Amino acid sequence: MPHCVILAAGKGTRMKSPIPKVLHPVLGRPMILRVAETARKAGCRRVTAVIGFGRDLVAPVLREEDVQWVVQEPQLGTAHALGCAGPRWEGASEVLVLLGDVPLLRADTVVSLLEARRKTDAALAVLTAEPPDPSGYGRVIRNGDGAVARIVEHRDASDLERECREVNTGIMVFRGEGLPALLDSIDNGNAQGEYYLTDAVEKALARGLGVEAVKARDWPEVRGVNDPLHLAECTRVLKRRVTEELLLSGVVIPDPDGVWIEDSAVVEPGAYIGRHCRVSGRSHISSLARLLDFCVVENARVDCELPEGSVRSGS
Repeated sequence: MPHCVILAAGKGTRMKSPIPKVLHPVLGRPMILRVAETARKAGCRRVTAVIGFGRDLVAPVLREEDVQWVVQEPQLGTAHALGCAGPRWEGASEVLVLLGDVPLLRADTVVSLLEARRKTDAALAVLTAEPPDPSGYGRVIRNGDGAVARIVEHRDASDLERECREVNTGIMVFRGEGLPALLDSIDNGNAQGEYYLTDAVEKALARGLGVEAVKARDWPEVRGVNDPLHLAECTRVLKRRVTEELLLSGVVIPDPDGVWIEDSAVVEPGAYIGRHCRVSGRSHISSLARLLDFCVVENARVDCELPEGSVRSGS
C-alpha cells in the first residue's frame, strides 16, 4: 500500500486571511481533509501532512481525522518537505505526493497515476495537465519520442520552453526503494534557491531510471486554490458534481443551481429537494422526504415533508 504525503506547509498569502489556506472549506469541508479522503479512497492507509504556517490551527483538524503530520521549518522547497516526512514513509513500497490545496482531485485519477508507475516499475510518475494559461507553472519537457525529459519551473524556463502548454501539477508517486537517494541528489541551484521535487525527474533519468507521466482529464480537477476567487470556483465545481450525481441517482432537484447539498450528507433516490434548500453535515434525507423551498437541514434525518422555510437540525 502506498504512503501518502500531503504538502501543506505554505502560508497562502494571496488568500489574505489569517486562516491557513488548507483549512478553508470547500463545500463545507476543509480542503486538506478532502485531499486526505482522496488519498484513502485511492488505497493509502497511512497519510502524513507536512505543515508549517498556522500549524497550531492545522494540527488539531488533522488529529480529528487520524492524519499524521510533521513540521517543515524552515521551508526550503517541495523536495525538502518530502524529506521532512521521511521518518513516516521510510520502508513504504510507494510514496504518493499530493497537495493540500488541490481539493477537487478524484481518487480514480490518483489510481491511474499509481497504475502507470506500477506497470513499468518506474522510479516515479508525475501527473500533468494542460491549463488554458500555463503561465507560472513548471513545464513538462518531452523528448522527440514523447517520453518525459525533465520538468523546468517557469522562472527557470527559456522562452522556447515556456511555449510548452503541458504543465506539472505537483502530484507525483515514487517507488519507495531508492527515494531517499533520489532526494539526496537534488540541489537548490535555481532562481528561488529551493529544493524542487520536480528535479527528481531529471535526476532519475540521469541514473537510467524510468519516469512515467499521466495527463489529467481536465484542468479544474488539478488546479490549486490560490485566492478566494479560486476557492469559490472550486466550491461551485464540487457543488455541481454533487447535484449531478444525485440527479442521476434519482433524487428530484428542480433547480440544481439553487441548492446547497454537501457531499457529507446522504440523500436517497426519490427524495425531493426544493429551490434554495441547504442540506449539510451528516444529514440523512430519506426517499420519502420532501424539502420544500428554502428548507435548511443540518446533521438531521428527514423522512417526511418539511414546510417551506423550515429548519431541522440535530447533533
